[in-house]
Amino acid sequence: MRLLYLRFTKAIFCRPVKTLQTLLLLLSMTPMYAQPTTDNRFFNGKSLNGWTASDLTLWSVQDGVIIGKATKKVGKNQFLWSEVKVADFYLSIDVQLGPNDRNAGIQFRSQKVNAYGQARGYQADMGKDVWGRLYHEHGRGKLFWSDRGEKAVKPGQWNHYEILASGDRIWTAINGKIAVAVRDKGGDTSGYIALQIHSGDPQTVRYKIKKLVHNPVISLAGLGESALNEMLEEPLDKRLGSTPLHFSSADPIVFAGGTNIANMRKDAYLETMLLAGNPQLKLKLRNLGWDGDTVYEQFRDVGFGSWSSSIDSLGAGTVFVQFGQTESLEGMGRLESFVSAYKNLLNTIRHDKRRIFLLSPTPFEPDKLSHTTENPLAAAPLEKYVEAVRDLAALLGIGFVDVYHPLQKSALAGTLTTNGIHLTAEGQRLMASAILRELKLPDDYTEKLEPLRDEILRKNILWFNYWRPGNWAFLYGDRMTVPFSHDWTDKSKRIFPEEMKLFENLMKDAENRIYTEQTKLVRAY
Repeated sequence: MRLLYLRFTKAIFCRPVKTLQTLLLLLSMTPMYAQPTTDNRFFNGKSLNGWTASDLTLWSVQDGVIIGKATKKVGKNQFLWSEVKVADFYLSIDVQLGPNDRNAGIQFRSQKVNAYGQARGYQADMGKDVWGRLYHEHGRGKLFWSDRGEKAVKPGQWNHYEILASGDRIWTAINGKIAVAVRDKGGDTSGYIALQIHSGDPQTVRYKIKKLVHNPVISLAGLGESALNEMLEEPLDKRLGSTPLHFSSADPIVFAGGTNIANMRKDAYLETMLLAGNPQLKLKLRNLGWDGDTVYEQFRDVGFGSWSSSIDSLGAGTVFVQFGQTESLEGMGRLESFVSAYKNLLNTIRHDKRRIFLLSPTPFEPDKLSHTTENPLAAAPLEKYVEAVRDLAALLGIGFVDVYHPLQKSALAGTLTTNGIHLTAEGQRLMASAILRELKLPDDYTEKLEPLRDEILRKNILWFNYWRPGNWAFLYGDRMTVPFSHDWTDKSKRIFPEEMKLFENLMKDAENRIYTEQTKLVRAY
C-alpha cells in the first residue's frame, strides 16, 4: 500500500506545479501515514509516576519491575492505570504470576467504569486455565478462548507477553507463540492500559515492561501481516450472535429459576418452538423451575437434593437460568448481595462442557396492583437488576438473553401477567419468542404446532410427577420408615421406588409420540 502511495505521489510531483494554491490542494488530498513511535513516557522504570490506582499500597517498583502484591484476600479486582492512551499499538512485557493458580491480566483499550477504578475493555488474561485468552472485562466476557497461550506458558516463571492491536485486529503472543488472533468489528478502538491483581486469595504478580510502540509495524512472533491476517477469527460472542445456537440431542436442555420458569411447563410454547425448529433432533427439555426459588434460597424437601445436584443429575449440556424479578423487590440496597449470591449459585453448576445462559427477568406490570396503597412493583429497580444480570454474565463469560426489553411493550399494554408478576399463557408465548429471537432461532408459533404442543404438555405432566412426586416424604424423604411405605407382605421391601420406575417407560413413550409429531411437521413443510 505504501509503495503504491509513493508511486502515486512521484507521478504527481514530477509534473510542473504552476501555483502555490495547486500545490496546497494536492497536499491536502495526500494521505499522511503515522510512523511507529516508541513511547518513552509510558513507564520510567523507577517509579509509578504516570500511573494511578484506587489502592496504591498494593503496587510498587523494584529493579525496573512493577509488582502487584496482595498479602491478604482481595475483595474486588484491583487495577493500576497508565495515563497514556493507546489505539493502534504494540506492547512487549514480561510477566510472572505466583502462585500460578491465581489470576491477573493486562487491560488495553479500556476505560474506568467507576470511582473504584474497575475496568471495562479488552484483557489479555493470565492464570491457570486462562493464560493467553482474550477477555472483555465488565462487558462482553469471553472473546477468544483457545488454549494456545496456555500451552506456551512456563508456570511460575517469567513469560514474555506481546499484544498487537491495529484497527479491529488484535493479536497476542506468549513466549513467541500466537495466542489470540481476533478481528472484532465494532469493538473498542482506543482506551488505556491497566495492570490487574484479580480478586481472591493472596498473590504476587510482576510486570516487566519492555516496550510500548504506537502505530506499529504489523509483525508478531516471526509472522508478517499477511500470515497474521490469515489467522484472524471472529470473537466468541459475535460468532454466537451471527449464527443460530446449535443443540445436541445427546445432552438435555434444562431451564431453572422461579415461578415464571416453573410455569413454562404448563404452556410449553418454548419447548414446542425449539422442537419444531430442530425436527431432526430428539431434543429433551427438562424444566427444573420451582415456585418461590430465588438466588438466596431454593427450598427442597428432606432428601431431595440441592438445586445444582438436580441439574447435574440430568447431565445437562445447556442450562438457561432466570432470577432477579422477585429479588428486585428488595431494592437497590440488596443489589450487590443479589449479584454475589447469583454468582455463587452459578458457580455450583459451571464446568467447561456446559453452556449457561442467563435470562433477564421479565417486566412487572405495576398497574395490576394499582389498587394498593403502596405499590412495590412500581418502586422496584428491576431494570438495574437486569443490567446487573447482564454484567454478571459478561463477568463469568457465559451467555445473556434479554427478554426484559422485548417484553416491555406488552407489559405497558397490560397483557403480560395475571397479577403484575407471573406470566399469562400469552406472556409465556411472548417470552418464548423473545428468547428464540435473541438466539437467532425460529420464533414463529402457528396453529400447525398445536398437535406437537399437546404431546409436550402430556409429557410435562409425567415429568413433573416423576421429578416432584407428591409422596416424596414416603419415597426418599423423612417418612421412608413408616409401615405404609413398605410391602404389607414383606416389610423389607419398599413399594414406592418400584412404582416410580413405571414413569421411565411412560416418559419414553411420551417422547416417542413427540418425535412422531416432529416427523409429521417435517413432511408437512
